[in-house]
Amino acid sequence: MSTNDYIRQSAQKYHWHKYYSVMRPVSIGTHPKNGMMDFINYDTRTEVNGRMVWAEVYYNKELTQKELEYFEMIRG
Repeated sequence: MSTNDYIRQSAQKYHWHKYYSVMRPVSIGTHPKNGMMDFINYDTRTEVNGRMVWAEVYYNKELTQKELEYFEMIRG
């Protein structure tokens, strides 16, 4: 099993909330820290549901609209 598959399987098992980083890959200071469980950076911007994104980011809580806007993220 690949690391990405393991992260996605864990997210499903533990009911983590999925978000996408729209403007940049995940790195220090590019996402809310509180509640973050794991992430998957893509090698290039990738189209998901009609949007170009850089990464999947998983949280054990829902992010606020303010957090989504500030960090330029969308719900998965």
